[in-house]
Amino acid sequence: MLAGNHTEASFMTPVDSSPALPTAVVETIDDLVRERMHDDAIPAVSLAVTDSNGIQYARGYGSRDLSSNAPATPETVYGIGSVSKSFASLATLLLVDRGDLSPEDAVTDHLDLEIPEEITLHHLMSHTSGLPSLAASEALIARQMDVGEANVPLGTWADTAAHIEGAVDEIAGEPDEHWMYCNSGYTMIGKVIEAVTGTPYVDFVREEILEPLAMDRSTYHRETYETLEDRMTPYHTTDDGLEERPVPIRELSAAAGGLLAPVTDMAAYLRFHLAGGAIDGDQLLQTDTLERAYGEYAETPSGPYGYGWRTREVAGETMIGHGGSIAVSTAYAGFSPDHDLGIAMLANTNPGFGLAELGKGVFAALVGEDPRELPFFSRKERFDELAGEYESYRGIKEAEVEPEGGILRLRVGGPIGDGSWTPLIPEDLEAGEFYAMTMTGDRQPVRFERDGDDLSLYIDRWRLHQTA
Repeated sequence: MLAGNHTEASFMTPVDSSPALPTAVVETIDDLVRERMHDDAIPAVSLAVTDSNGIQYARGYGSRDLSSNAPATPETVYGIGSVSKSFASLATLLLVDRGDLSPEDAVTDHLDLEIPEEITLHHLMSHTSGLPSLAASEALIARQMDVGEANVPLGTWADTAAHIEGAVDEIAGEPDEHWMYCNSGYTMIGKVIEAVTGTPYVDFVREEILEPLAMDRSTYHRETYETLEDRMTPYHTTDDGLEERPVPIRELSAAAGGLLAPVTDMAAYLRFHLAGGAIDGDQLLQTDTLERAYGEYAETPSGPYGYGWRTREVAGETMIGHGGSIAVSTAYAGFSPDHDLGIAMLANTNPGFGLAELGKGVFAALVGEDPRELPFFSRKERFDELAGEYESYRGIKEAEVEPEGGILRLRVGGPIGDGSWTPLIPEDLEAGEFYAMTMTGDRQPVRFERDGDDLSLYIDRWRLHQTA
């Protein structure tokens, strides 16, 4: 167990109704969060900002339950999804610190699995084993949400092990050759911890991490979660709007994404990281061991990846963090040692983008930058401006433009036919210049031009005016 003469006070700092942050910063953060909630149909968000001394700002926004309009608070419990992976890597490093494990241990040293002996714990934690995503987590989440069934046996660890062993031919290359995010890798990490300690993974994390950090409202168990009064109602985003769904409890993949927690508990966890593995000055894990979790072991599109943590550049500053989703709940936890800041954000739906983007906006505001100048917010604002309905002279031709991920898509129709959707790839977003690909592989220029209140779309022979 994490030992030491820590007091509960430093990790359960009361939320001050008078925030320590400057009023202008608070207003920027509040406006940013509420704007995204409105535009992206997010019922509830909870936020905590902490430094190494305690919570500086914490607030719930919106309703944790729409039918009763019960408000979200800093104590509302949500599913944190893949942010759970950093707890699994921390649990592993605790055992490394004690000499019970090494990141270079082969997985087959601890588990009776028919997988390549070259795959180590390091490879699983950094997603560099060569195993692609095996979609076990998606199958289980869909099953528990009652939104789809993959017909894959995943009821026990034996089923899960067979699923992993059956996918050996799917391995994309030698270890360290590819970065491929794989939840099943962390499921194996959880089983390794059980094999080495003789303790169920969730009990080990509770005893060694949650209890010492006084994360008293955090749990992996459905029974405990359902006894909590202040907990989220999960909502699934569909074409027809928000639908209430059961919360998926990740019993078999707890290490990959099973923790449920409030932002106040997550703030305590972030303070532990800001303090380099100490509580109240007591070094509970060697700092150099803990810092292995933040290593840059693989390049990814969003920044170098460590063990359940990713390093990002945000507003010219370095941020270490991770996002998570269980389809009806999204999460972000991140911290900046340089600025002694930690941010925890949780929401009770999946808005179609990682909550890390909103977390980065909060961080930008905290370090004195304009969040709306970050690429995510500036692109989203521009896409929202260009999206809508268009029509040609006298309305003979009609068009629709809507955002889809990092592009727009366009459908042009008229009396002869409704047309099909075409991706529009940005070339110069600020200038409104895009292109579509033709069947011959040529680029078809598409541009948007504003003249006063008129926004025109030009494609091929057509000029269409935005009407809505």
